[in-house]
Amino acid sequence: MLKESLQSLELIVKRLTDLNTALDKALIVAITDVRGDITFANTKFCEISKYSREELLGQNHRIINSGYHSKEFFRDMWRTIANGRIWTGEVKNRAKDGSFYWMDTIIVPLLNESGKPYQYVSFRNDITARKLEEEKIDVLIKTMPDVVIFQDGTGRWLLANAAAIDLFQLNKDTYQGLQTDEIVKQDSVRSTWLHKFNATNESVWELARSVREEILLEQANGVPMTFEVTKAPVFHSDGQRSGLILIGRDVTRRHQAEEALRRSETIAAIGQLASGIAHEIRNPLAGIKWAMESLRSKYPDSLDQLNMIMDELDRIDSIVGELLTLAKPHEAQHGYVHIHDVLQGVITLMTGNARKNNVSIQFVVPDTLPRIHCDPHQLKQVFINLLKNAIEAMPDGGTVRIEGLDDPRARRIVVRLTDEGTGIPEHLLQRLGQPFISTKEKGTGLGLMVTKKIVQDHHGALTFRKNDPRGTIAEVELPYDWLHTAPSTVPLGE
Repeated sequence: MLKESLQSLELIVKRLTDLNTALDKALIVAITDVRGDITFANTKFCEISKYSREELLGQNHRIINSGYHSKEFFRDMWRTIANGRIWTGEVKNRAKDGSFYWMDTIIVPLLNESGKPYQYVSFRNDITARKLEEEKIDVLIKTMPDVVIFQDGTGRWLLANAAAIDLFQLNKDTYQGLQTDEIVKQDSVRSTWLHKFNATNESVWELARSVREEILLEQANGVPMTFEVTKAPVFHSDGQRSGLILIGRDVTRRHQAEEALRRSETIAAIGQLASGIAHEIRNPLAGIKWAMESLRSKYPDSLDQLNMIMDELDRIDSIVGELLTLAKPHEAQHGYVHIHDVLQGVITLMTGNARKNNVSIQFVVPDTLPRIHCDPHQLKQVFINLLKNAIEAMPDGGTVRIEGLDDPRARRIVVRLTDEGTGIPEHLLQRLGQPFISTKEKGTGLGLMVTKKIVQDHHGALTFRKNDPRGTIAEVELPYDWLHTAPSTVPLGE
């Protein structure tokens, strides 16, 4: 009887030993009393913490506290296990040599007859390698210039990187866990942009595949930004929605470059056409004008009608001249000049025309602006065209204000012409400078096309926008020295 009992006891001890060996191989195990002092630490715990068993026993778990987690994190853990409930979580610890490691942790409270914990057993797995990879991905996502957003299967926001937080003006402390409709109610959030970015999310879920789309976001200055947005739905193995990934890339500059290429191709085509037909038109045109001069002296009673015909012939001649400018622009003569002097010359030429149309010119251009590298004759043509357009936009008179501004950070100057005219329709604002786009009844748009080409040849930018409450603002950006600088595409002050 005693022999059988000893054999059974030996078997139990062997099984316990085998179980302990298995736990030592598979898990990091520790036992603490109700105060959190360590009463047992298995071999793997010693190995990963780099403390000996003697150094661990009797110590509180604070010995491996990394300082990474908040006090509230540990208060929640103790509140859970002290109430007899199992706690699970991921904990970052610090080893004896100062290195850090991550544990996937389960803490099981052992209860006495009264249902109160008398000790706690923790089972841990080393997840350091996984957490390091997650941290790398997290850093990559947070520092990406593209907008990156993660939402769960119900549409709640899990994570937005710095680019997304900045673009939508999110409160980085409160957006997580909220739906888009809840986020847009917060102060300072760009709600219109946020709605546009998320408008097709439900359609993407229904398609159950990645979708790429382009979204236009209008800025305060009226200039739209274009984002190429990729949306990728993720599903659980049972087909239930898991999460949605949104990645948005600002492709505004790429579109501007493509548009500039298309325009340059159009200009080249018009130039080739102009070089072929301009001289053919001008030769007979000169003969017709000579004949008209003879008719005006011969038939004075019909002078009004003949003058009207001459005006139209002059207009044709002017159009042909603009075509020839596109086809064979004169050789540029670049030098360092003061834009103040160029504009003074333009005003001298245009003052008579302005007075005739009851238009006054306000000149607010300091002579202290930095000199710029340019062809003064070409720039004079630019500002004559713009000032002429501004005067003609005010048939009932008004004021044109010419301002000169310095932007030393971008190493550029900005010349701004503001009129009080009838304004330009929204749908034409972004198309000005294209051939045959004009707000004038008989305009061809070639004058502005030449103007824009000259500015671009100087590595500058010409933009138009509405003036409040009426009129138009034309803005010319020119670098100090286009050989060494490139202009910004954002109007000064925006």
